[in-house]
Amino acid sequence: MTKLAVLTLVVSFAVRAGAQDRPSEAAPPGSVCLEDDDMRKGVQERTFLKRHRIEIIPEGGLYASDLLSSSVAWGGSVAFYITEDLGVEATFAMTQVTLDVDKSLTQFFGDSRFTPGQGYLGLAGLLWSPIHFKVKTAGEGVLHGDIELGLGGGKLWNTTVQGWAMQAGPRVELYLFRWLSLRLDVRDVMLIQEAVAETRFTNNITVLGGLGLWFPFGF
Repeated sequence: MTKLAVLTLVVSFAVRAGAQDRPSEAAPPGSVCLEDDDMRKGVQERTFLKRHRIEIIPEGGLYASDLLSSSVAWGGSVAFYITEDLGVEATFAMTQVTLDVDKSLTQFFGDSRFTPGQGYLGLAGLLWSPIHFKVKTAGEGVLHGDIELGLGGGKLWNTTVQGWAMQAGPRVELYLFRWLSLRLDVRDVMLIQEAVAETRFTNNITVLGGLGLWFPFGF
C-alpha cells in the first residue's frame, strides 16, 4: 500500500468519526407528535367576539325573597365588554313585594300588618368570564359559551328596604349566532329588610333568563 493510499484511508476514518460525534440536526423521534399535542392542548380561537360590543338582554324569571314571599320578576340588562373577559353591566327589574302570611295575620288580628307594593331593583357591577366552553349540537355543529361571574351593588326601591344592596352570582351565556345569545342569570341580592316588626340582613335570589342582542352585528 502506498503512502498516498494510507493517507487517504486515515482522512476517511477521521471524517466519519467527526460526523458521528456531531449531534444530529434532525428532529428527535416523537417531536412532531409533541408539537401536535401542544397545538391540540392550546387555547382555541374564539368564534364569538365580545370586546368593545354592547349586549342588551330583555329577561324575566323569579325573585326568591328571603324575608317576604317570592314572586315573578322582569326587566333587562345592558352590558359593555372592555375585553373578551371583562365587562361592565347595569340591570333594572321589577317585582311584586308581598307577604303571603299577612293574610293569616289579618284574619287573626283583624287588621293588615303589611302593605304589598311594587319593588324596583337597580343593580350595576363588573362581569368576569374565566371559563369558556363548547357544546356539541344534535348535528355536526358546535356552540360556544362562557361562564361569567358578576359582582356589584345597587338598590331595591321599596318601603321594606333599608339602605343599599350588594349583589354577586354566576351567569351562563350560550352564543347561538354572531348577534344573538341565550343567557341564564343567577344572583344573590343582599340587603337589610324589615317586615312585620322584624328587621334583618337578607339574601334574595334572582333567577332570570333571556336573549342577548349584540351590537354591532358584524363581528
